[in-house]
Amino acid sequence: MVLNSQPLNLSTSHNSVQTHTTDEQNVHHAAMIPPATESNVRISSSSLITGLWFLGFCILLIREIGSRWMLSRLIANSQPLHDSELVTLIAARQKQGFLKSPVRCIVTDAELGPSSCGFWRPTILLPRSLWEDFDQKSRRTIVYHELEHIRRHDALLLSLSRIAIAVHWFNPLVYLITGRLRREIELAVDAATVAAFDEQTRHHYGELLIQLSQYSQKPIAALPMAGKRSALHARISQLTNPIRESRPRSALAICVLLLFLVTGLSDAAQKKEQPEQNQKSPAVSTRQEQLSESKPTAQYFITGTVRDVHTGKPVSNAEIQVLVESEPDINKKILKVKTNAAGEYRLEVPVGNVRLWLPALKPGYWLKPADSLQALATTPENPILKHDIAAQTGPIWNVHWKGELTDQQVKLLRAHSREGSLQLRLSVQEVEDDAKRAAWLKGEPVSFQKSIASSLSYLDQAGRGKLTQVGTSGKYILMLVNDLAELIVEPGFDNTRVISLKRIPETDQTEMIDASGKTATVSKATVTLNHGVPLLTFQIKAPKPLGMQKMSGRVVDENGKPLKDVRVGIVSGMQGGGNADTGESTQTAIDGRFSIKLPVYDNQVFQNQQFSVMLTKDGFAGTDSEVVDVQKDFAPIDFKTLTLQPGHTLPIQVLDEREQPLPGAILEPGNDYALRRQITRTDSTGRAVLKNLPSGVVHTSIRWGTKIKEANLVVSKNQSENREVTIHVNEFVPSTTSRVEKPKPLAVGQQAPEWEIPQWSDGRLHKLSDYRGQVVVLDFWGLWCRGCVTSIPAQIKLAQKYGAQGVVFLGIHTAEGEMSQIKKLQQSEEWTTPTGIDRGTSILNSVTCERYGVQGYPTQIIIDRKGRIAFRSDIEPPGNRETYIRKLAEASGVKWPPAENATEVELTDIMNRVQYTLLSREIERVLQTKD
Repeated sequence: MVLNSQPLNLSTSHNSVQTHTTDEQNVHHAAMIPPATESNVRISSSSLITGLWFLGFCILLIREIGSRWMLSRLIANSQPLHDSELVTLIAARQKQGFLKSPVRCIVTDAELGPSSCGFWRPTILLPRSLWEDFDQKSRRTIVYHELEHIRRHDALLLSLSRIAIAVHWFNPLVYLITGRLRREIELAVDAATVAAFDEQTRHHYGELLIQLSQYSQKPIAALPMAGKRSALHARISQLTNPIRESRPRSALAICVLLLFLVTGLSDAAQKKEQPEQNQKSPAVSTRQEQLSESKPTAQYFITGTVRDVHTGKPVSNAEIQVLVESEPDINKKILKVKTNAAGEYRLEVPVGNVRLWLPALKPGYWLKPADSLQALATTPENPILKHDIAAQTGPIWNVHWKGELTDQQVKLLRAHSREGSLQLRLSVQEVEDDAKRAAWLKGEPVSFQKSIASSLSYLDQAGRGKLTQVGTSGKYILMLVNDLAELIVEPGFDNTRVISLKRIPETDQTEMIDASGKTATVSKATVTLNHGVPLLTFQIKAPKPLGMQKMSGRVVDENGKPLKDVRVGIVSGMQGGGNADTGESTQTAIDGRFSIKLPVYDNQVFQNQQFSVMLTKDGFAGTDSEVVDVQKDFAPIDFKTLTLQPGHTLPIQVLDEREQPLPGAILEPGNDYALRRQITRTDSTGRAVLKNLPSGVVHTSIRWGTKIKEANLVVSKNQSENREVTIHVNEFVPSTTSRVEKPKPLAVGQQAPEWEIPQWSDGRLHKLSDYRGQVVVLDFWGLWCRGCVTSIPAQIKLAQKYGAQGVVFLGIHTAEGEMSQIKKLQQSEEWTTPTGIDRGTSILNSVTCERYGVQGYPTQIIIDRKGRIAFRSDIEPPGNRETYIRKLAEASGVKWPPAENATEVELTDIMNRVQYTLLSREIERVLQTKD
């Protein structure tokens, strides 16, 4: 690893000092004889300097002796290590010739981190809390690290450095060199320890260093594993590319220290008669300038304590997870750390927005939904954010999962484990609604108005573990690695005093009865009792593959040229339900073609399945394909030719209510899956660039802690017009109403009400009363409404035809619009219709829309010459709706209904032609009406 600071030029510094000393001696000889009257009482400067040096030397010597005495007492009061695996490990290293001297390993109750000490009798100090806060893998890694210190005789280097400091305590240079020596020691030991580790294990090693940095670094006479916290960043950074051990570097460090020891007070002796004002060292000032040029990178942390909400006791071994939404690397997307014995945690995060993400507490504890998913944010002014967590308590159930997994499930589980091991998880979801719970168990899509209580647990490699009962309803869905089960617990049921079991006939359910007669029922489990405590054993068979679904297609640019190396991601979902990124992907070949196969299984979750693909390539706009249903015979899905349009960039700055930039704000385009992959975060000035965007309106979510803004950003086809957009975000205020009643629409024939809209896109003020005697067409729309934007071509065509006949066309945008974005869209689409932004704060309280009783968007309302409503598009047509639309389609020259395989572009064209025909007919009718 190449260090930032430059090597010290000792020879140059020495020459500078010698030259300076010669000049000072000449001055001294010129005034060698002091006045006789002062000679008897004057204290020589050399005596004063020597006395000050000796005082400092004694203080440091006493401190060192005291530290070693404390260390010896600590060792005397500790116990030998009894962990057979670790003892065997040390003995094996000794037998292999790895160690020159016998090593003793002791366990102490003192609050300190793992350390090593002693040259003649090397010793490893391990705190007893290691067996509470860390697993066996972590303990083995710690011992490996300390044995490496002993092999390298780092305790000797530590002792030499402390002697050098005691002798040269007045010289800043010795502190710089010994500090650098300590860092080099730890870097070399880290490199040797992780030399045989894979990337995942190195990541675990880095997490271990961060956890250990929370421990005390005393005693000073020992070498703590975590070292100084200021050096952690460099140590963790070099784990991805460890430096090779450098014996010459260690030898050089020893030589430098010996040089300090040998020279002693030589410099002071040479300068014993120099005036005090001339004692300056060019070497020190040069070093200080070097240090000022290489400032350390700022670090940001989330820290806090997890406590039992009822007793206030700390909750140890809780796995705190933080989601970094903008991180493309899946291994860095979720950051994890475990609480120590005091329930404390400290996790390094990027500056700005992160999310607390479903922490996994130890059995018996769970979090309320609001505490499981929380938005957090650090700032340069507040780099350490304290966030305490209140843990709820619940009954514990013993579980044994003995299921089977498909290859795809194994791959998915390994992908979510940093060590690449198979990590079995189960969770408890409280679902009080019986109908929703039944639908979920059948694999049907289910949605919830608010978050539900849950808990997450990990099983060991044998599939054994514990789950925690959450909430108060007693109605749960158990998500068992790869299957679902149901647990219904009667209030007051005691799962530690179960006296009998009963299998419910013709079901897969078992009823448990406690000593008081209360019951609990579980599905898909074999229940056994051990002294009144049930064990739920789930024997789940892996779903069988019904077939392989092949998907293929071809990707070209706007000119029809094949595109190579386009990432093709697979999105899977269910008819009538949600969908998700499967994580499966492929790339297009040189001819632009792609092909991929995925297994489809017989479990109910995969019934009524649908697939689509998302296409991403730098320089092109991300695009999702149409959704295609899976056929029963698994006929290959051909997405045919998919076209990628040129991608555009849009610079953005995010500010808060006080016009201050927000570093680390999340910007996530949300139109489709492909665009979501362009998620990014702002820099220290609150700026970011969204890339690979399509032209048109891109819905973007901006998040920074509890500040949220949903923006509709217009991306121009002309890149030069995509100048920086400033977005202000405010504190999110949840709606107090769960359902908004639509206003009653004003009936045809009623007088159209006036509006008070102060801001219009053409800079003029428009009122309905200004157009009395003219036909007025109002278009109620919004940038957020995709159908509104896609209907603009029809509106342009109508305005061109009837504007010359005196018909007035006006747009009224819902209340949350941004005029700059509206003007940009109008310029991009060459749409000149004046548009005003309605009064209000959102679509829910747009004043003019409420006065007219707008039922949906877009809505067109035609007002006749007398100011009466003559037509509105948002009410049901007379007669049969399907017949009405079919006749309009026939009059427009398009086929109705559209073909099942019609593309989105084709459907948009059909709807625009139908809308143009409808509004043309109604405008003609109103124009021909006699007053």
